[in-house]
Amino acid sequence: MDLKTRLVIFLSIFIFLTGIIVSEDPIKTVWSISSFGEDDFFHQPSDIEVDPHRSMIYIADSGNHRVLVFDFQGKLIKIIGREGQGPAEFSNPTGLYILEDGGLAVADVDNNRIQIFDKTWEFVKSIKTKDIQVADMVFKDDKIFTVLSFGYSGFSLDMRSEKNTQSLVNILDNQGDLLQSISVDDYPESHPFLRAIKHRVCLVLSKEGKLYTPHFAMNVIHIFSLEGRKLGEFDRSLPFRPGAPKIVRQTSKDGATFMMTTYDYITRDARIGPEGNLYLLTFAESTMERQKPRKDEEKKLAPVHMRIDVIDTKTHELLRHIQIDGDTRVFSFLNENQMVYVYIDSEGEVILKCIQY
Repeated sequence: MDLKTRLVIFLSIFIFLTGIIVSEDPIKTVWSISSFGEDDFFHQPSDIEVDPHRSMIYIADSGNHRVLVFDFQGKLIKIIGREGQGPAEFSNPTGLYILEDGGLAVADVDNNRIQIFDKTWEFVKSIKTKDIQVADMVFKDDKIFTVLSFGYSGFSLDMRSEKNTQSLVNILDNQGDLLQSISVDDYPESHPFLRAIKHRVCLVLSKEGKLYTPHFAMNVIHIFSLEGRKLGEFDRSLPFRPGAPKIVRQTSKDGATFMMTTYDYITRDARIGPEGNLYLLTFAESTMERQKPRKDEEKKLAPVHMRIDVIDTKTHELLRHIQIDGDTRVFSFLNENQMVYVYIDSEGEVILKCIQY
């Protein structure tokens, strides 16, 4: 037996005994669509929610100021809303939530409200969010747990504030009044723009009643109780060393401030899977490295590599990776082995895809 063969056998035994390799599940495309209806298309879709009981897929089509409803085969069933300020009208809807009675809540960001629809998609009421921006939300125990930014909502900035931190989660009552804010001191930052980037999170509620807040630009996931008490935090191994947000240029002109920042995206979306694990939409390469000057023939880049990391919510151990298309924006689950996600391909086409994983 030669040396090369012995090394292969040794490594195989070592991997088997230690289990150090995290598996990457093979995937199969079930269906995908980029247009629907009468030659209609997605424009800046910002969130996906799935109602498994009624086999409906909801998409916040933010750039078109509407919510789209598809069945589990990708057929368009309903268009909810249009641009405007009245009932069932939207201005940049970004976050969705399926209510316990089968109704739908929509974070109507630029109208500063949450709109509620019943399970037949009829408008029920608006909840004015007053001074708190709501880009995504979770309803639980007569409270609304909200985050300031999500998807295409942008950042929530307070240029006058001299604080070094800001809220991760704001808790509202059913009338939209602020009950409590949840924050951490992990990433103190006096600059308001950097502070907003560092504290931008997505929000999920586990089956055990815990709130998980993965940061978009920092490699950390905080865990809170429904009362706002911090229960813990963890990070995960990444295939690159992420660069923290920093200002590279700031100028002022005619009373307006212009800032250029650099930072690496870490997490873009998060979900609790049907079996209870935490799924994190993760960047698998440095976005800062991709933004460096390149030769002319390299300027048209392929979509950034991404994956979904599956985390055990009890041990916080990484269970596996699921490879998905580059530049995936949001995702959700149809059942225990199928998921849907929205991604943008190399030609700039927005695609809704269903995979078996």
